[in-house]
Amino acid sequence: QNSCCHIPRPYAMYRGQSDSTEKSVSLRPTVVLVDPCSTGAMLARELEQRGYAVLALWTQECGEHRGHLPAAAEGFPEKFLAEVDEEATLALTAKAIRKAADAEPIAVICGGETGVKVADALSEFLGLRGNTTADGMQNRRDKQVQQDAVKAAGLRAVRSVCGRNWDEVRHFTETESFPIIVKPVESSGSDGVKLCHSKSEAETHFQLLMTSHRKCGSQQAAVLLQEYLKGKEYILDHVSRDGVH
Repeated sequence: QNSCCHIPRPYAMYRGQSDSTEKSVSLRPTVVLVDPCSTGAMLARELEQRGYAVLALWTQECGEHRGHLPAAAEGFPEKFLAEVDEEATLALTAKAIRKAADAEPIAVICGGETGVKVADALSEFLGLRGNTTADGMQNRRDKQVQQDAVKAAGLRAVRSVCGRNWDEVRHFTETESFPIIVKPVESSGSDGVKLCHSKSEAETHFQLLMTSHRKCGSQQAAVLLQEYLKGKEYILDHVSRDGVH
């Protein structure tokens, strides 16, 4: 779902200027990085090296992961132009960003899984390049919606069922061969993912996920049950922009 956000390079006059001077900081174009935690902080370092001022926007969903920056993101969080908390509305968030940056940002980039929806919505609100929200935001992180889209396109998809209570998904455990996968519908990496070998184990993990916080998902989000796929896993990273992939 991520689109390539083209950011114009700063003028040569910005390069090589010391970050310690007010003039160099104020002149540099500002990029908003939403939830730049974990490896997302490396984007901050790359942007800073290319001559941009980087403003960190922390969403409410980021929670305890705020400030989890790897040592490789040298100079951060100290080099952030500012760190701003997400407000109750996009308008208030944009106002806080403009005040902290003392300028209009030239781009909004997502730095972490929890910032995907806010980054898209904020980009659109500010009139910057990004993904449209016209068709809603559910397809950004909801794994069931994504699987349904794959199936609708005529491609092979994983057999699955999604629900918020056990009665909604129980039938899947009665027709699907074990083991099966039980995981949050919104999450990242392997957080909350478990290979379950029986109905009782699947139900126990389902209830656990529904009553506990996930790293990158909202409390009380739905839980997904999927068939277990055996074999090699291939991961494809790509960027799409203007129909070019």
